[in-house]
Amino acid sequence: MTVRLLDIGKDLHTRVRKFFDTPLDERATPLEICQAVLQEVEEKVQPLGRGRRVFPYTRLAVRIRPSGNDGSAIDAAFADLDRRILERLEELRCDAPSSLDVTIETLESVPPAWPPDRFFSIDYHRANDARGAKHQAPPLLHITVVKGAATEPAFTFNEPNIAIGRTDEPTDGLGRMRRNRVAFIDVRDGVTETVGRAHARLRFDPTSGSYLLFDDGSSNGTAIVRDGATIPVPRLDPRGVLVRSGDEIQVGRALLRIEIGEAG
Repeated sequence: MTVRLLDIGKDLHTRVRKFFDTPLDERATPLEICQAVLQEVEEKVQPLGRGRRVFPYTRLAVRIRPSGNDGSAIDAAFADLDRRILERLEELRCDAPSSLDVTIETLESVPPAWPPDRFFSIDYHRANDARGAKHQAPPLLHITVVKGAATEPAFTFNEPNIAIGRTDEPTDGLGRMRRNRVAFIDVRDGVTETVGRAHARLRFDPTSGSYLLFDDGSSNGTAIVRDGATIPVPRLDPRGVLVRSGDEIQVGRALLRIEIGEAG
């Protein structure tokens, strides 16, 4: 009996996983669209280190593609979405906001920019978001080279996108050039050569008012060192990882220290 129950449990887990991994199509039900919304919200959770996570948004605006389903079916599927999001965050042991405002709008027509396989969109806002947040200037970013040989011992930027890698302007196999704003020199010293030519990048997110760190497909990995804990940055993950002032960024064996100042 026990073995049989285990087999049933494994089969159920496989079917649930397959449900979440299967893209939505024109036959998607309101419930399936709602589950996809919850899945996307879950992907916005950001690691803080020492096993802690945070969801930095307090307002969500969900827009849903019009469909053949009647309004009552959509209302039923999305009822208490804010409560369900908070429950999902609690399951993830995530520091959730004290209050969460979720608005849901079923569109009358499909926006021209939406591809055929897009069934919803979510706009994320923090409590202190201003109406013009998308025009918010990035804060000053001070980067100090702790380990490794770079073109400068320290850098200061007021830019939304800062590429990190070896040499100033490397090119790929197709001849496409990349401009590294934090450029390590091309030497072999046991540390610097572990930095890839197109290793990582820092990108300012005006919605959250924070810098996010992305790994651009490096061979030797990228991580954030915070309070003695190491937070890996997944390779080619489009979500990025939140960076805080005082963090150290490990690119290969090289190390950078980050200080974030006032907005420029």
